[in-house]
Amino acid sequence: MNTVFGNLWNLLNPILAIAVYYLVFGVLLGVTRGVEYFIPFLAIGVFAYQYTQRSTTQGAKSLVGNLGLLRSISFPRAMLPLTTVITETLAFLPTVAVAFAVALIAGVPVSITWLVVIPIVVLHVLFNAGAAFVVARLNHGFRDIENILPFLFRLLFYGSGVIFYVGAYLENPNLRWIFIGNPLFSFLALYRWAVLDMPAVWTELVSVLVWTFVLLIGGLWWFRRAEASYGG
Repeated sequence: MNTVFGNLWNLLNPILAIAVYYLVFGVLLGVTRGVEYFIPFLAIGVFAYQYTQRSTTQGAKSLVGNLGLLRSISFPRAMLPLTTVITETLAFLPTVAVAFAVALIAGVPVSITWLVVIPIVVLHVLFNAGAAFVVARLNHGFRDIENILPFLFRLLFYGSGVIFYVGAYLENPNLRWIFIGNPLFSFLALYRWAVLDMPAVWTELVSVLVWTFVLLIGGLWWFRRAEASYGG
């Protein structure tokens, strides 16, 4: 029963967040300019952001939260951060369906590009796995990392266009490259292009591909280098 309520809350939490953000930013502050379908825009941003946030923060705790297990059983340590990402992915997939439902209710035309969401999600899973490897090792050596992550994600929240359209800033070449260098912004741009037909160019795709494979391959290699020390 607790698992059922836990899964339900995983779905309700971002939906309630969308309602609050829509009231504050969409109704009171009127930041819907440049966005035709603001509620689906919000849904995609909040769902994708929270998926990365939870995968990374839980990944950071995956080693230090299982020290007893690490000291008593020999197994591939990479399974711990991977398990957190798999758990969060299973919680994320229903929200993808909700995002599509919200888009349909809002009147977004169905498009063949909706199918592109599938490879974007695959890349997102791999990106989060790489990030989990990196923060798991960092937090094992420096326990304050998990306390720093909330501030980092707060910065990413406002710097990735989660709740408002950053199109005006993208017209500035210098600011555009700052946004393109932000992998979360690039993931959101690709999701919104696929579902809402919003602007996205090859630079966002390149950013996602580079970040994903550098984090996944480099993160796993770096994580495994210190595998013998985990649990010590």
